[in-house]
Amino acid sequence: MGQLCVATDSSRAYYLITSRLRRARMNFRSVVPGEADIEDCDVILTTRQEAGRFADDDAIAVEDLDENPLVMKAQVLARMDGAGHELVIGIDPGSRIGLAVFYAGAGLGFHTFNSRASLYKTIFGLVRRVPNSRCVVKIGNGSRELASRLASDIGRTLTGVTIEIVNEEGTSARNVRFRSLPKDQSAAARIAFRKGAPFRVT
Repeated sequence: MGQLCVATDSSRAYYLITSRLRRARMNFRSVVPGEADIEDCDVILTTRQEAGRFADDDAIAVEDLDENPLVMKAQVLARMDGAGHELVIGIDPGSRIGLAVFYAGAGLGFHTFNSRASLYKTIFGLVRRVPNSRCVVKIGNGSRELASRLASDIGRTLTGVTIEIVNEEGTSARNVRFRSLPKDQSAAARIAFRKGAPFRVT
């Protein structure tokens, strides 16, 4: 991944940009506009007023980024590595629904929901606003009835999305990569990396 930098002469804008990057859990380097080390930056976050000081391909105005940290992170990653990345969503169904979202192989976010409505709101917003070449939603089959309902609801709402039903066996076990996550979120993350059976909406 390239070098993400923050460059602005405005202390207020600097605080705003860096606060949003920290919420999105993104690493960055602070640079002074006009100094030589700015040439090492692949993408520069700045203000709309200051964007003209940098090369068009390098600068992103914070005003043009989404307020949602997950969407914002994907927008920046798309600019750094080129648009057209795959968006993969893993879902662990149950009374508490785990969600794991990956973009270009990088984790965008991990959540737990107590209702299908809140899950749908998050997923639909992400798929519609995150630039992607392909979106795959993978749903664990631990609760077959709930998995089928989730798949049908998502498939009817989001046309063009690939939906797979994944064998959940072994996904609840802890592993090194996702051990810091709550159980339902870590299971969703492992579901996201498994090959599933295609689900066709009827």
